Amino acid sequence: MCPCWNLEQDRPTTARKSCHFSTLSHGLRVEGNPSSSPMEVLASASEGLMGALAEKLRSLLGSEYALQAGVRDDIDFLQSELQRMHTFLQDYERCQATTAVVKDWAREVQELAYDLEDAVDDFRHRVGPVPVGIPAKVLHFVSTLMARRQIAEQARSLRARALEVSERHKRYEHDLSLPVDAPSSSTMFAEVTNQSNLVGIDGPRDEIIGKLMDAGRKDVSCTRRRVAAMVGFAGVGKTTLAMSVYRSLEGRFQCRAFVTVSRKFDIKRLLADILQQFIPIGSVEETWEVSQLVGKLRQSLQDKRYLIVIDDLWETSAWRDISCVLPENNLGSIILITTRNESVADACCSSCHLGDFVHKVASMNDLDSKTLFLGRIFGSEDNCPHDLEEVSMKILKKCAGLPLAIVCISSLLAATRPQATKWEKIYNSLGSEIESNDSLSRLKQALQLGYEDLPQHLKVCVLYLCSFPGNCKIERDRLTRRWVAEGFVAEKPRMSLQEVAESYFSELIERTMIQAVDVDCFGEVHACRIHDVMFELIMMKSFEDNFVTLVGDRWGLSPQQRNVRRLSLYCRTATDGLELLSFDLPHVRSFTIYGDIRSFHYIPRYKFLRMLDFECCEGVRSRHLNNIGNLLLLKYLSLKGTWISELPSQIGNLKCLETLDLTQTNVRELPKEITQLQRLVHLLAGGAELPGGIGNVMSLQTLCIRAASKRSKEAVNELLRLTNLRQLDISYMHLKVKGRSQYERLDACLPLIIGKLGNCDLQSLNLNLLGHSMGLFLELQLSLSAPPYTLKSLKIKGEHGFLGVPMWISSLAQLNDLELTIAAVGERDTEILAELPRLIRLRLALKEPSAQGIIIRGSGFPSLKELYINCRVMPVFFGQGVMPKLQKFELRFLAYQKDLRSVLFSTEHLQSLKELRFAVVCKGLSDRDIEFLKEAFKSAVFF
Repeated sequence: MCPCWNLEQDRPTTARKSCHFSTLSHGLRVEGNPSSSPMEVLASASEGLMGALAEKLRSLLGSEYALQAGVRDDIDFLQSELQRMHTFLQDYERCQATTAVVKDWAREVQELAYDLEDAVDDFRHRVGPVPVGIPAKVLHFVSTLMARRQIAEQARSLRARALEVSERHKRYEHDLSLPVDAPSSSTMFAEVTNQSNLVGIDGPRDEIIGKLMDAGRKDVSCTRRRVAAMVGFAGVGKTTLAMSVYRSLEGRFQCRAFVTVSRKFDIKRLLADILQQFIPIGSVEETWEVSQLVGKLRQSLQDKRYLIVIDDLWETSAWRDISCVLPENNLGSIILITTRNESVADACCSSCHLGDFVHKVASMNDLDSKTLFLGRIFGSEDNCPHDLEEVSMKILKKCAGLPLAIVCISSLLAATRPQATKWEKIYNSLGSEIESNDSLSRLKQALQLGYEDLPQHLKVCVLYLCSFPGNCKIERDRLTRRWVAEGFVAEKPRMSLQEVAESYFSELIERTMIQAVDVDCFGEVHACRIHDVMFELIMMKSFEDNFVTLVGDRWGLSPQQRNVRRLSLYCRTATDGLELLSFDLPHVRSFTIYGDIRSFHYIPRYKFLRMLDFECCEGVRSRHLNNIGNLLLLKYLSLKGTWISELPSQIGNLKCLETLDLTQTNVRELPKEITQLQRLVHLLAGGAELPGGIGNVMSLQTLCIRAASKRSKEAVNELLRLTNLRQLDISYMHLKVKGRSQYERLDACLPLIIGKLGNCDLQSLNLNLLGHSMGLFLELQLSLSAPPYTLKSLKIKGEHGFLGVPMWISSLAQLNDLELTIAAVGERDTEILAELPRLIRLRLALKEPSAQGIIIRGSGFPSLKELYINCRVMPVFFGQGVMPKLQKFELRFLAYQKDLRSVLFSTEHLQSLKELRFAVVCKGLSDRDIEFLKEAFKSAVFF
């Protein structure tokens, strides 16, 4: 569905006014400072840093490092002083008050914290804990004497800097003092439009009205109160769409009100705003308490059919307060909510009442976007001058279907001289235009509201998104693992850091700060995008406060920029970025490269680097990893999608490494030193062989590997030591030999190993059995009596397959995703699968044809939403009541001419089916045979 916006703008007339309360019945109130404080960026950026730094300092002050007394005193002082400074920054951010002095002082605090963390990390990895035993202690002391002297000097220097920063705080105490009263909210009215000039609104509006007023459904009472929630990104047109629905339903309700909830929820003000639209002007007294307002409101609505629009709801708790006030009077009343937060929308419609629904407001389609954009600038899209067409479309693409962006930017262009060079300049500097141009203040304010509402730990995660190119698809796992490596993720009880990071990702999706991409049938989001205009805004924030530095394309780097911490390099051509090698950037801790780096002979030695991402870079060669062993603090290394073919043995020096991604590379063998990485959590080795000694890496949670050689198969036995393993993905090669060989004995151990993995919390198992694997499938079917009961995803596929569905599958009560290769499926097999209570997605590859076909009867598969079957042409039957939730069915047939008589198929009893796909691989079929197949499939469709 497409949302809408207007060609012309007008403000609706407010019917009632009050001298006691500000009436916002048709407007948008915006809480908070309209200009985002730079303190937000600084406080947000230091949030994750301070937590990690505090823990490192506590560790350093412990007995294991045996610091000298003077050094301990300096470190202790720095710890307490930085914590006080950080608390002060947080207070300022909450009050949204700042001055130029505060901003400069905050930057000094942040740089001090960064430098202290670098010094601590460098010392910890050069010195390490004091060993046990007098001879070892003496040797350790002598060998680390230089490092100890250096940390002593650094501690004194950092203490002096901290004292200077603290003195500056006292010197300018008047400028830095917190205000007694934080600035009150500014008010901005949403410009709501003439109905005749709206673009693309009819479809979404009519859909919502149809659902709200549908009294013909048997499962929905036409008299009970209905609730609908409209959710979407800032500026997508929620308020305009809600107003269009509101106006279209005029005359059908005895009482109507349109109110906006401020970010800082005020129930008293909200109730007064609603009430004064129902009763005579001046009847609402400012002295009334909440209880009096509640009583008056309930009295006014108790015997009336009402329509109330609650615009811009921010919190679930606010909905609970509002909902209990508005009476359920069985007169067909309606409450319409707009919100940016998906969890709030779900909470509004989570009652047991049928008929409540959430409507996701989507961006405008390309045609409506073009009509709106060019219509506002030139009066009609036909009037656009030829020399402005290209730049106009580039700017429109940047708006990405966001109505508010289209309206504001088109207004700016309409007031600008129609010259291509001027418009190109606006396109290239859109971020600074949003930040500073009054014509775009509404757009800036709408975007900043969502950002300001984020908790500190999420603000820094959003800022980090400008490390990626604008409008690119960002994989969830890549992003969350990088957050962890950067230190943005705080520890939580009974959760791994990766799980906490994924909860951050989910919350940003719910708040519509990022857009979900690649959503599967389980509701899991595997990738995201950030809207182009939001990207421009956070990029400016990041640039101003030295959070992420971009180099290449339209961004440059000056010799004065020495304190670069996070660097993203764009190499559009092979020579781009070469100037970077001439810069001295000693503080870089994060380095991401995009494009072609063939002209680079080496990667700069960034001593404090924690994150290095080469993903999908062209021209990556072994020489680029020559210095990798010197990056002692590195936590994240991705070579995914590059041409790299081997890893240097120096990889064993990276004792802090947590993520190593070699997916889609040519690496086929891992150096034995990989097993020395005791902190490695995610090893995505692609087609590389499983190394011996892998059992030493006991921190592993994710392991994707290949086992084909005798040595790697022997290493499979070591998997039993990986008690933290959550995801295991093995491509297992079975080699055909005569007699009972060593290979076959190793293969026979595989079921035992898999069964014992149930002792850890294994949640995903993917076995790709390559080669002549019939015997291995048989071993798994007969010998695996106790599978890992915690499995949620199980995939076992190969050239051959199981004889039937293994009986042990029935014990996997947590399973929601299953993929199997089996010879054929019979009634017993479908009965086993049908009893899996949480199974949502099922993929079956059948190797042998069956005259009986696939028959699925009964009332099984209670949760199944997606079914994929790959087989020879055979009859497929579904009984009545089976698969009540199935929404997607994909059937892939391998068809020979002799199989045509077996085409018997029907979807008649699949009542929830929404998507049906057929794919046929034809072997020796004539055109007439193919037409016969098409007609047979058409006749099978019943929806």
